[in-house]
Amino acid sequence: MNELLYDIESNFNTLTFKMSDNLKKNDCEKEIHDQVFGICSDRNHTDDDWCQNCNSKRFQQEFNKWTSGNEHIDKFIQDAQLKARNRYEVLEWIPYDRLRNIKYHAKGGFSIIYKAIWLDGRICSWDSENEKWKREVSYLKHEDFENARNNDTKLPLDENIKYGYYVVLKSPNNSSKINEGLLNEVNYLLS
Repeated sequence: MNELLYDIESNFNTLTFKMSDNLKKNDCEKEIHDQVFGICSDRNHTDDDWCQNCNSKRFQQEFNKWTSGNEHIDKFIQDAQLKARNRYEVLEWIPYDRLRNIKYHAKGGFSIIYKAIWLDGRICSWDSENEKWKREVSYLKHEDFENARNNDTKLPLDENIKYGYYVVLKSPNNSSKINEGLLNEVNYLLS
């Protein structure tokens, strides 16, 4: 812990010295920011390994490659992607065929809840070297393959699949009535 404090103080003293060396305050803030978050071409990080400006451009380039089939839902997801300040704020449309072991879990007042495994996993950051998203997945458990053998499991896991990401799915009652007004309410609550 003392070493970490020393490093922080050491970096702070170096940066303070540079500021007193007639650097603009904005340049110093960028330098601190880049030391903490790394450097991207736009120098506009909002979180560790996340540049909102660069990533929103990447998402935008993919808008024509997927659809939920509902223009209001598509716009809702796209707006969330453009505004995402970190990986936790990213929404994605998951095609049904990328899910496995879909299993009924519970019924709520407004929806039916299922558990499933998403083969691709959620976005973590951008892999500049390979020019694709880095995704978070876990090594699947033995019980996941046992569950795949149950008759009530939809799209069971194949034995060759080793990694996935556990998700909860909600199937809203009257989902065909999802409209812009409802999604604006959800967006307001998330803001």
